[in-house]
Amino acid sequence: MSLTTILKEMEKNRPNAEMDVTLGTPATYGGRVGLKRAATESLKHLRLDYRNELMRTTLFIVVTGPDRNEFSQLASNETFGCFSVDPDDLFKELTSKISPTLFGREGVRQLFNIFGNVLEDKALSLDIASYPMLQFNEKYNSAVNNVADFTALVKRAVVDQVGSEIVGINAVHSVVDRAIAKNHTASVTPVVLNTEDERFALDLQNNLKRLTSKVFLVVAGKPSKTLKGTKDVVLVKTVSEETVGEALTAIRNKL
Repeated sequence: MSLTTILKEMEKNRPNAEMDVTLGTPATYGGRVGLKRAATESLKHLRLDYRNELMRTTLFIVVTGPDRNEFSQLASNETFGCFSVDPDDLFKELTSKISPTLFGREGVRQLFNIFGNVLEDKALSLDIASYPMLQFNEKYNSAVNNVADFTALVKRAVVDQVGSEIVGINAVHSVVDRAIAKNHTASVTPVVLNTEDERFALDLQNNLKRLTSKVFLVVAGKPSKTLKGTKDVVLVKTVSEETVGEALTAIRNKL
């Protein structure tokens, strides 16, 4: 089903799903409960259909550079309608599920074992059937005194071993409810991933192509030495509503 069809089906089911079953005659109470249960289940399945279709239509725009925040903010306004996501949100969410009392007390190997279980639960919630399991080795054996230390460490490990495309899957899942609220039905769903980590941006540019061919790297502001000479970069030297619009048009023309 298309995004438009799915949203129409949601609207048909929403009144029954939101019904107050206590209103009405006692004789029809059982019927109202049944209608509400069926509509609620239908909405659940329709949301999954919408998410899957959203994944099919997603275009990833990885943004880095000194003016990346301004670019992301403008690209996400009503004029352009992109969905902006912090790619580090995934790692922050995962490490937030581990008790901070363990940092500085437990060894990194033990923390890795705990994190592996958290990652497995997250993968299931993202409908990822299989992925390379995290393996601890000595290159990750560094001091972990707080959640920020561990977040940086597991980000490195996940990108190394699992692949940064999991960030893209999580990003699409995270915008589903926003897209539904906006009645998003466009044939292309632009998702902006804003990161100051230039090497991570390059990794995303490569690995997100395992999910879709529609992946673009934008450098907002003056490019660093790391990014100079990189192929297939959309360079926005000065960020304004006009130049953001031009960049998004250039990306659309490349599809």
